[in-house]
Amino acid sequence: MVITMNYNETFLYAIKDKSSLPKGVTPSFFIGTPYPILEETENKLLTILSGGTVEVPEEFVLPMQPLDCRMLLYTKKGCGTLRLPKKTYQLEAGSLLYLDCSISPEWEIEMSEPGWQYTVFFIKGDQLSYYESLVPFSQAVLITVSSYSIILPSLEKLLQQGNSATLRNKLVDASVLNSIITELWIEAFHMEAPERKCPSYLIEIKQTLDTFFMNPLRLDDLESKYHISKYRICREFSSVFGIPPLKYLNKRRMEIAKNLLLSTDKHIHEIASELGYENTNHFINLFKKETGLTPMVYRDTISS
Repeated sequence: MVITMNYNETFLYAIKDKSSLPKGVTPSFFIGTPYPILEETENKLLTILSGGTVEVPEEFVLPMQPLDCRMLLYTKKGCGTLRLPKKTYQLEAGSLLYLDCSISPEWEIEMSEPGWQYTVFFIKGDQLSYYESLVPFSQAVLITVSSYSIILPSLEKLLQQGNSATLRNKLVDASVLNSIITELWIEAFHMEAPERKCPSYLIEIKQTLDTFFMNPLRLDDLESKYHISKYRICREFSSVFGIPPLKYLNKRRMEIAKNLLLSTDKHIHEIASELGYENTNHFINLFKKETGLTPMVYRDTISS
C-alpha cells in the first residue's frame, strides 16, 4: 500500500519562523522532492522521505524545530552553515553532513555564500538508531568526501532512481543508503576505536595503501623500511584488517575503479593506468575476479 505523505507540510510545520523563507519559495527548495512511502517497508527499511539536488535561490536562514528523521546533505558548491545549540558546522564544497533532526529543541540552517548547491535526502528507518549506538555519535557527523569514495556514485544512484513507489525502488534505496552510511561511519569514526590495538606501523602501511594506491607494492620494500619480516607484516596486517596487504591494495584499487567507471567517461586503459596497472588485461582479469563482470559490462550494467 502506498502512503501519500506530503513532507513539504511536515517540514513547513517544523520551521519556527515562516518569514525566513525566501519570498514565493516553498520548503521544497530546501528538502527536494517528497517521496511516497510504501507501508510494508516504512521504518523496516531505510526510507527516503524527500530528496534531490537543490540550488538555493537567495540568502536565507531556517530556524527549525525537531523533525522525526535524519538528514544527509552533500555540498556540491558554495557553502552553508548548520548551527546547533553547542556547535556550528561549516558545510563546504565536498562535505557530507549526517544530522539527527530530532535531538535538539532547535537547529538552524543558513546559506553562507551565494550559489549554494547541494544534494539532500531526509531519511528514516529503525536501523539508524542502531548505527548511532555503535559509535560516540551525538547529533551530527561531518566529513570531507574523497573523490574516490563510493559515497559520490551512491548519491548519484539515489538521484537517478527517482521517487517511484515500487518495492524494487525502495529496496534499492535502502541498499544504497546502507552503503553510504556504512562508509560515512567508517570515515568519521575509524580513528575513535580505542578498543582496537594496532601497531602504528600497520596503520601507516594502510594509510599509504589508501592514499598512494597507484604505486607498486613490494613486500620486500616494507620489510626493509620497517625492519620486520614480510611474513610477520602479512600475518599482523591480516589479523588487524582481515586481509593481507597485497590483497587489500587490490580491493582498494577495485573500489576506486568502480567509482571511476560510474563517475567518469575514461577509457578502461586510462583507469588501469591511473590505478597503477601497466597491463590493461591484467586489470580487466582482476576486476572480473572481484565483481564477476568486466569493467565495460560493469559500467553498462550499473549505469543503466
